[in-house]
Amino acid sequence: MEITIGSILKQTRQSQHLTQKAVADGICSQAMLSSLENDKYIPNAQLVIALCQRLSISLDRLTLAENYAISNDDNLNQELDRLCNQHQYQHLFELLHQKTTLNALITPAQTQSYYYYLAIAEFQIDVDTTNAIQHLKLALASSSSTPSILDRLCLGTLGLILNLHTAPSGDKYLQQSFADIKSAVYHPNLNILFYLQAFNAYRQQDFLECTHAIENGLNFITNHDSHYMLANLYYLLAKVASQTNDLNLQSEAAQRSKIFAELFSEHPYQDFKI
Repeated sequence: MEITIGSILKQTRQSQHLTQKAVADGICSQAMLSSLENDKYIPNAQLVIALCQRLSISLDRLTLAENYAISNDDNLNQELDRLCNQHQYQHLFELLHQKTTLNALITPAQTQSYYYYLAIAEFQIDVDTTNAIQHLKLALASSSSTPSILDRLCLGTLGLILNLHTAPSGDKYLQQSFADIKSAVYHPNLNILFYLQAFNAYRQQDFLECTHAIENGLNFITNHDSHYMLANLYYLLAKVASQTNDLNLQSEAAQRSKIFAELFSEHPYQDFKI
């Protein structure tokens, strides 16, 4: 089951043996809290903060339940998500450099998210990856001993970039991104790590390792009743099959990628130059 803000609040409240009425008192109506817990209401930031404070929930936990916001402006966050999902990295780069975007950064978590997205944009549009590497390291500067989901994404992306554009020095970061992943609270964004690992192997023309990483990713995703990144992984598998002249697998994987892309509006990444 996908983790949401509502499920975190509900599970924490129940673990503390508190009623909805007790938690909502002085903050919101019991009916509103009930709707929030059942994901029928999208709360504003002030309401979430107040409820988290009452339940002694660290706000860091909520990064498991939502996209990585770079501001309190929902419109800005939605535009960022749209550009990322459609791989419009030049427009993403321009958005991140706008003065209004920079002025919207408030919290350390938003700043970390900002550097992560900036590094992604720089990596995709700039031949020189120095800036992307520096910004990923800045994003990781505030990471704790127990990595968050975003920490893991930064580590995996940093490892991939280092392996692609410098001496093979990124393996340690890719390995760190998977540290204790089986005991981590599941979030669909963890699926991305398997794609990064597989894409790293593909670009190194290690097609056996790439296939192995894809299989692990497909098992991980389906074992968690998720679908995120399935279209991308099957698309990559089709590219591997093309390189190894496995025409049957290529056709099957391409068809599955197309089906998942259409079902879940996922846009597979297609820049596969070796």
